Amino acid sequence: MAMMRWQELLSTRRLGRSEPRRPDEHRSPFEIDVDRFVFCSAFRRLQSKMQVHGPSLRSDQPGDFVRNRLTHSLEASRVGRSLGQLAGRFLIERKLVEGVSAADVGHIVSGAAISHDIGQTPFSHEAEQAISAWWADSALGRQILTGLPAEFSHELTRFDGNAFGFRLLTRLEGWQPDGGLQLTCAMLGAFSKYPWSGGLPPGQRPHPLKYGIFSSELPLFREVAAALGLIETAPDRWCRHPLAHLTEAADDICYLIVDIEDAVQVGALSFAEGEELLAPLAEIEPEEYRTLEGSERKLTYLRARAISTLIADTIGVWRELHDRMLDGEDVPPLLDQSSHRSQTDLIAAISRRKIYRGEGRAETVLIANKTLTVLLDSFAGMLLRREPMAQDTELSIHDQAVLSILTRNRQAEGFPRDRAGWVRAMMDHIAALTDVAALREARLLTGGLGA
Repeated sequence: MAMMRWQELLSTRRLGRSEPRRPDEHRSPFEIDVDRFVFCSAFRRLQSKMQVHGPSLRSDQPGDFVRNRLTHSLEASRVGRSLGQLAGRFLIERKLVEGVSAADVGHIVSGAAISHDIGQTPFSHEAEQAISAWWADSALGRQILTGLPAEFSHELTRFDGNAFGFRLLTRLEGWQPDGGLQLTCAMLGAFSKYPWSGGLPPGQRPHPLKYGIFSSELPLFREVAAALGLIETAPDRWCRHPLAHLTEAADDICYLIVDIEDAVQVGALSFAEGEELLAPLAEIEPEEYRTLEGSERKLTYLRARAISTLIADTIGVWRELHDRMLDGEDVPPLLDQSSHRSQTDLIAAISRRKIYRGEGRAETVLIANKTLTVLLDSFAGMLLRREPMAQDTELSIHDQAVLSILTRNRQAEGFPRDRAGWVRAMMDHIAALTDVAALREARLLTGGLGA
């Protein structure tokens, strides 16, 4: 198996563009990538998508302080930038790259990290699970799947926002005729944490529940993989880009640490519990820490220093594993090999028990399941009845109203009638919704206009 090369892995070729873009005097190609993403509508929608603490039925539930997907993505991008710059220095020291700066590598990982949650469904992973269960278990979902190729069943019964994110970046966002936002292949490689097709049966995937490419985007990913020299380890399965490990680590570091900070703010953990969890990572300077007044300042201090500790740990592990990653070898998550693993494991265990499974989380699960069931039942039922009709005027008044909600921002006449086409388009609409928009559409579909 051939070793990958950094000159290819840092390719500035843009997906969907055969000719190089004209040089920009003040921005590198990778800075342009970040700018394109930040100005796209999918990025703005992240401000109304939950991170951990989602919608609550209780009006007294604090929520203004805690993070959403937008703030989490911004924070992950800053950690990613630091990790990428440190990786870039390593590559330069070892003379593995030419004409590339440490800042360039920092921008690649920063861009991949800021966009890593772009495909997140409303209500986070709860909606992924609700969507998957609907396709697997509902009579309507199973009926629709019988008329589709097998890859649809493999994908929809284990719906993954990572694959939807790649679809958004490469097909749905932007105004270009091909390649979506036309990002560099280096950025798309670093973005792709699970570079294999969801159309594969789960037993043929490296991770049965995770994948990063819908079968509809396989040709696009093949272009990316060819430009980067990614190793295809099996049909429709590639090794990770070495920088994708840093993208994953930036995400892991942020949610591991900042979820504790948010949990204290919403009362899921006491300040003393949060302090006890973060202090071993923060390497507190006692004299400095004693001067801090109030729990919020102390949490800020602990969070910042804990993140710095894990950045240093992570880049050390990445450097040690560099040659194995360049060979295309599958390696464990970098944070799992931190010298502070025992403390990060403790934080993860406490988070699962007290944050991710609390009463507020149960409310979110129930709201997500009800909302997604209403959306899928209503839209899929209408589209299945519409499938054989030549004109939308043949639909009932009720179904015409449902269609108008689904096609609010597009011409209804252009909405696909073939099953594969309308299932993709319907899922594009549902997965892109914000939490608020999903709730609003579900209320409209059930006649709850005043809800």
